[in-house]
Amino acid sequence: MLAWKYLRWALRSASWLWLASVLLLPGLAGAASLPGPVHAVVDANTLPPVPVADHEVTTLEAACILPGSAMPPGPQAAWRHVTLPHIWRETHADEQGAMWYRFRVTMAHAPDALWAIYLPRAVMNAQVWVNGVPMAYTGSMSAPVTRNWYVPLLVQVPTGAWRDGDNVIHIKVVSGFMSRDGLAPVQVGPLTLLEAPYKTRLFLQVDGAYFANTAVLALGVFMMIAWMRDRDQVAIGFQGASAVLWGVGNSAYLAAHPFFGDAVWAPLSVTAMVWSALAMALFFRRFVGRRSRLVERGVLGLMLVTPLWAWLSASVHLIVFGYGVAYVIFMVCMVQAIHGVIKSDRRDGVWLLGGCALLVPAAAHDVAFQVNLLPFDAIYTLPFVSPIMMSCIFYVLAGDYARSRRALNRLNGNLAETLAQREAALRESFARLAELERAQAVSAERSRILRDMHDGVGAHLTSALRQLQSPQENKVDLGLVTQTLRDSLDQLKLSIDALSLQPGDVVGLLASLRFRITPRLKAVGLELVWDVADLPPWPQGHAPALRQLQYILFEGLSNVLQHSGATRLTLSAHAKADCLEVSLIDNGRGWSGEGEGQGLQAMRARASVIGARIAFLARPEGGAELRVSLPLKADAELDLSSAA
Repeated sequence: MLAWKYLRWALRSASWLWLASVLLLPGLAGAASLPGPVHAVVDANTLPPVPVADHEVTTLEAACILPGSAMPPGPQAAWRHVTLPHIWRETHADEQGAMWYRFRVTMAHAPDALWAIYLPRAVMNAQVWVNGVPMAYTGSMSAPVTRNWYVPLLVQVPTGAWRDGDNVIHIKVVSGFMSRDGLAPVQVGPLTLLEAPYKTRLFLQVDGAYFANTAVLALGVFMMIAWMRDRDQVAIGFQGASAVLWGVGNSAYLAAHPFFGDAVWAPLSVTAMVWSALAMALFFRRFVGRRSRLVERGVLGLMLVTPLWAWLSASVHLIVFGYGVAYVIFMVCMVQAIHGVIKSDRRDGVWLLGGCALLVPAAAHDVAFQVNLLPFDAIYTLPFVSPIMMSCIFYVLAGDYARSRRALNRLNGNLAETLAQREAALRESFARLAELERAQAVSAERSRILRDMHDGVGAHLTSALRQLQSPQENKVDLGLVTQTLRDSLDQLKLSIDALSLQPGDVVGLLASLRFRITPRLKAVGLELVWDVADLPPWPQGHAPALRQLQYILFEGLSNVLQHSGATRLTLSAHAKADCLEVSLIDNGRGWSGEGEGQGLQAMRARASVIGARIAFLARPEGGAELRVSLPLKADAELDLSSAA
């Protein structure tokens, strides 16, 4: 099964390579041949001139060369005959400065239209002389030399500069820092015929390269921003860093006027390119889930020593060797990524494979170009393949992101549906709980009423029944029985009144007590004095607490009726600074000195339940006072569940 996967991916790679050959190779083909043999020293006048047709382009593939001097040397100088393309180190390995190239052409008659001399590649910069007359040139011919090493030059020659018969063309080429100095075959002809190949090469070597480089930089910056927003996407971070470094390094190579001298600028550009390859290697490993601290630390260590190596490298061969090491690491990691993609049959993996299928031959082409295995005027392919490679990887990463977004949207949709179902279930549960609470409240209220009736009314009725069932020899006290039944009836009425009291309404409770007890007091000749002020709400006065207060006051009234012998009873209530003070004051016999009986103890217990203070006081003028102090500060820790 895995073998079939590799075969399928190999077929796809072949299709990508075929596409690359169709799209790129025709436009990138070089126009020069491989270097030819070097001849001995010659007299420049002994070489036959090259005939030039009137309406055709003539290619000059042989020249006489001579280093040095500011002006064109004469024909008797020690010229050497070479074929083009010519690279300095083949004849003058230690030469740095300027090299003169001398050509002789013959014309039947001087052209009457504008002609030009086309230099596909002259490293670094060049100036043309025709018959001893200097032509216009681009940039600087002295240090620092303008870096036109990858810029084709088209020099227009005025019609007056040509003459019938023999013509001498001198081309002065100045060198740069660690550059492969030299000159490709030169073309001479009408300007109208040379403009088309010049513009094509200018686009491929300058304008198109800058456009492709800008695209790589934009992709790199975008991916770096994506990584900074999500630091877990380390693979995207390495890919973005590689793209940015490639764009920076390529821009440094293409820059005609660098910010620094060549001794600094060239190592910086080399460092950026090597870092780009190493960062891409780390991306390949992270892309397929390979994580090794040892490998990543080793690659990062190479990155740290790269600037020192680039600065100390004194020849092109050392630079090429460094590139080779970085590309080997790059290739190993790329193979691991391809293996991981094929093995896992990753979606959109064909795009990664396609980008690699384009990148490998392009890199091999450029390395061969660097070591002079290709024509001197060949064109670098990596500047055009790199944005395609980056775009393929970006397409894969965008696909991963899009699938993650769709999965997240589906998950959010499922989550929203689940939440809606849970919310409906919770609403139904809350409705059931509310109904249960209402049922429990009704049950609790019924239990309270039954308990009140049992504790209050039931107890009084039981006492009355026992009084009526006394032995025959004991005469029934009808007055006592009547009093007991009246107490039972009054307490029942007060319990019913308590159902309609508002929370904290102490005045309402006292008014209800006054209304119910006044007839009994009048019946026994007891005057009731109402001394109740307007009171604020009692914070702790919930229904259970109000019922307890009602029991305390009713018990105190019963004691006055049964034991005090008083003729006047004062019901008093006033607001103090920290409490509401409610009192029952009579002018009777006062409290007995025999200690607290069961009734007083029951009142004290009820007061403690609701957080109130109760006092049984003797009046100086005679009589007794029952005083209940209700605190105005709510007690959050007070549990009124037992007060019900």
